Amino acid sequence: MGRRIRLFEPHAVYSTVIRCVDRQFMLRPDHDTAHPLLAAGCPPEALDPTSPVVPVPSVVNVIGSAAARALELSPVRLHALESNINHLGSVFSTDADQWPNIPHFLRNLHSSIARQLNRKWDREGRFWAGPHRPAPCEDDRSAEQQLVYHVTNPVKDNLVETVSGSPLFTSFRALGRGEAQRYFLIDWDAFHRAGGWRRRGHSPKEHMRWLELTFAPLPQHADWPEHRRRTWVRQQVRAVEEHERDRRRREGRAAMGAAAQRAVDPRSRPAAPKKSGPQPYCHCSNWQTRVAYIRRYREVQRAHCEASIQFRLGHYHVEFPEGTFRPPLIRICRADE
Repeated sequence: MGRRIRLFEPHAVYSTVIRCVDRQFMLRPDHDTAHPLLAAGCPPEALDPTSPVVPVPSVVNVIGSAAARALELSPVRLHALESNINHLGSVFSTDADQWPNIPHFLRNLHSSIARQLNRKWDREGRFWAGPHRPAPCEDDRSAEQQLVYHVTNPVKDNLVETVSGSPLFTSFRALGRGEAQRYFLIDWDAFHRAGGWRRRGHSPKEHMRWLELTFAPLPQHADWPEHRRRTWVRQQVRAVEEHERDRRRREGRAAMGAAAQRAVDPRSRPAAPKKSGPQPYCHCSNWQTRVAYIRRYREVQRAHCEASIQFRLGHYHVEFPEGTFRPPLIRICRADE
């Protein structure tokens, strides 16, 4: 059938992962324990509006503020957002009228993180190794498994012993504890449009605002009371932590720890090669559901292919299957000699 198409269906829960280029450790933490929103060395009074010190955001704040701003621009139902040392994972769904927002939300999230962290690490060029790889969760069990997988991923990768002790960005504090997630954002474009550093007495803090990042419950948990959802998350996380603790004990291994993560060079990468398999069509708990989804997907893919041919032939009003997108129009231009 050729190249896979993007297919987003309303109410479906999606799980996606995107990796840093060359698997570099560019999402490694850089904050002090007492001040997770500020880069190490930035004084805490930088967050005081009356202080002239401009705050330097940490990696945690960069990810949190980028997610909050992306949700503000293109709302979706974000269920989890988790950072590993070199990749980012998320779980989200949409209401009936929100599915066109998905590519815009992911673009805004990933591009904002890339721009800010390229500037932080004083680098240029590509930040992500490739496009995001979303896959739908075709049943409630697989949606729950994907959420727990992303939340506990640093534990399974031997980075930390417990999710609560992770210095990486994690939604566990909101999902398991109910803690409010607030991050600051400086609008540098507005700062430079207003005169930037050329204007005497003009501070970037005049263009700083606080954003709150909120996480929505999984659709099957929407009717649960808040305390039940938090308890469920903590129980699932605790079970994974105990299982991984036993595994490390049998293998004679130890978790990397927060201090060692802060000490790594963001341009370094794992020594062992990555073994990646094909992108899954979907996540599901049984084979029959997977086969049914693939059949449905291929029918949509076939209809999209036919519509794309007509669209590129100049029939611009052709209808595409719901949840898909039109292909780009490429025009060949030749200058006269």
